[in-house]
Amino acid sequence: YRKALEICREIRGENHPETCDCYEAIGNVLGEQGRYDDAYIGYCKALAIRMKNFGENHLHTASSYFNIGIVQLNKGDYDGGLISLEKTKKIYVCELGVEHPETVKTNAAIAFCQQSMNRSKKNVQL
Repeated sequence: YRKALEICREIRGENHPETCDCYEAIGNVLGEQGRYDDAYIGYCKALAIRMKNFGENHLHTASSYFNIGIVQLNKGDYDGGLISLEKTKKIYVCELGVEHPETVKTNAAIAFCQQSMNRSKKNVQL
């Protein structure tokens, strides 16, 4: 993926949607490897490109927010994860509706995040 990123950046430029896809693919691989900080960087770069190309309320932007939210959850950043997932949900509800599978998946991730936050707060109180 890094070679593909290098080629995309050279041929298409840093802000092209295909370059964004490379950043996201690298983030996916790094996240699967448990390298969440590195995955977060890739996802944030993808988000920045999508914001420039598609704007705040586009489905591709929502996908980036979702990826960022999940990696934040994996890092234990529940507050940040919740913010990112809420942004995802807002876009999906507006664009796809409340019953769409992507919206349902996002709601499940939000519920998991909230449960994790509650467990974390209980552990701090002990």
